[in-house]
Amino acid sequence: MSLLLFIGDWLFETVFIFGSVLQIFWFVMGVGVLAVSVIQSGWRGGLAALVAGALVVAASPFISTAGSWSWAWASLQSHKAVYDQVVAQAAALPDQGQIDGRQYRIERGPPVRIAFPQPVGVADNWGAVIHDPSDAVATARGWTGKPPKHTVRSDLQELWGGDLLSCRRITGHYYRCWFT
Repeated sequence: MSLLLFIGDWLFETVFIFGSVLQIFWFVMGVGVLAVSVIQSGWRGGLAALVAGALVVAASPFISTAGSWSWAWASLQSHKAVYDQVVAQAAALPDQGQIDGRQYRIERGPPVRIAFPQPVGVADNWGAVIHDPSDAVATARGWTGKPPKHTVRSDLQELWGGDLLSCRRITGHYYRCWFT
């Protein structure tokens, strides 16, 4: 189950909606295995299984966060040469395009921000690796309050024609962001 939490973002981006379904399936299977362990080995063995399960559940936010960051970092590293090329040539490139199979979208700013859309999203929801030399997109942390309102600055809320929901720093000026 820890492995599934760690690879959750990779599952979601690779097999899209089925990634979440697989996580739910494996969670249910884990609960089933725990129940069988408690029934077959009595409370002594079952108690050990319950403690181990509780530790995994308690650690799940940390495991999931580490996995999410690891996937974003590995994905960035596999395409970073192309991303850096687009960043270096942004002034001479059209606002949208593709270089070496990687799509990009440029917001001229200032500052110049570049989105590298990722293969994930339903309808108008999408995700991207973002290069932001000002690091201002880091203020996007989802919604807060009632009624829900954006946490990102209002001048950044509608970058690339979508609503910027949240961003996490990968490394340097590169972020993993989600839009709707």
